[in-house]
Amino acid sequence: MRKLRVGFIGSGGITELHYPAYKDNPKAELYAICDSDEDQLNERAAEWGIERTYTDYRELLDNPDIDAVEIITPHHLHCEMGVAALKAGKHVSMQKPPAINVAECDTLIEAASRSDKVFRVFENFQYYPPMAKAKELLDSGAIGEPLSIRIKCVQGKTGKGGEIPYRRWAWRFDPAQSGGGRVIFDYGYHLFSVARWYLGEIEKVFSWITYRPIQYGWILDSPAVAIWKYKDGEKYGSYEVISSDDMLVQSKTLVKGRKGRAEDEWVELSGSRGFLWITRCTTNLLDRPPLIMYRDGVTTEYSNMPADWGSSFIAGINDFIDGIIEGRQVRQSGEEGKLVLQICRAIQLSAKEGREVSPEEIV
Repeated sequence: MRKLRVGFIGSGGITELHYPAYKDNPKAELYAICDSDEDQLNERAAEWGIERTYTDYRELLDNPDIDAVEIITPHHLHCEMGVAALKAGKHVSMQKPPAINVAECDTLIEAASRSDKVFRVFENFQYYPPMAKAKELLDSGAIGEPLSIRIKCVQGKTGKGGEIPYRRWAWRFDPAQSGGGRVIFDYGYHLFSVARWYLGEIEKVFSWITYRPIQYGWILDSPAVAIWKYKDGEKYGSYEVISSDDMLVQSKTLVKGRKGRAEDEWVELSGSRGFLWITRCTTNLLDRPPLIMYRDGVTTEYSNMPADWGSSFIAGINDFIDGIIEGRQVRQSGEEGKLVLQICRAIQLSAKEGREVSPEEIV
C-alpha cells in the first residue's frame, strides 16, 4: 500500500512540531503545503523538500492525489477550511480549537457526519507521554477514586534568544482572528480539554479574569482563576494562570536555534488513595521527573519516558494516520471539540457576569 499523502494548510511556526512526524514515516508523507505568505511557503518548501506548493487552499484540495490535510491556520479560518476539505473528500486533522463559536462547531460536525472521512480536533496535550501515562494510571485505579484536578500555568520570559516574532503573535491577540482570549480560549483550550479527558463532563464553572494591556496594545486575560464542578459525583477542578515578565521559564530550543514559548503548566490529580503530579509539559520550568505518583505512603517517580513537548505531536499525528488506515475515529471528535469550546466560553461568561455558568448555556 502506498503512503498516505498529506497536505498542510498553513506553514506557520507550529508546523515545525508537526513536520517531524512525517519525516521518514513509513505510512504517510507530507506531500504538499499551502500558505498565503509566499515567502514563508517557499522557505518551508526548501527546508522540507516539498515540490507541491499552493497559495490558495482550494487548489490544494482540488488535488486528487492528496488523501488528508492538517489545518494549521488562525482560528477564524478553521470552519471554512474544514468544511471545504471534508466536501473535497479529505481526511481532516484540525488544530484546536475547531472554530470560534458553537454555530461553527455545529457546521463542522454536520459536514463530518455527511462524510466518510476521519475528522478530528488535534489536542496534542492528550498525547504527551507523561499525561497519557497519568490517564492510564488514573483509569486503572492506581490512586483510588478520582476526586479533583488542579492545573497551574505560568507565562514568563525565555531569556536570550526567546523572542517570538510579532507576526506569530499578532493574530492571537486579534479577537476577529483568534476568537478572543489568549489565555482562556487559545492556551486554556489545551488544559480544559485535559480536565475533561481525565475526569469527565463539567456541570458548572465560576471564574475571575483580569484583562490588562501589554505591548502593542494587546489585551492579556491574565491572571485568571477558574473553578468547576463535574457532573459525575463530588469531583471538582481548578485552573490558575499567572503572567510575569520577571519569571524565567526554561524553554526548549526548537529549530534554527529558536526557543519555544515561555509557558509551562503542571497538573495535580487527587484520588482517594493518593496523588499524581505531571510536573511539566510545554517547557522545562521544574527540574523534576515528568510524572510522580504518591500512593499508600509510597512515592514512585516515572522518568523513563519521552518528556519533550514535540513527542506529543508525533504521537498524535501517528494516531491520526493509523485512524485513517484502520477506519476509526481519532480523539478528539468534532462533538468533543465543541464541548471543550463551551467550557472556555462558559469561563469567560462567568467572569463577565459574576455567576456560575453551565457550559450547556453556551449555544
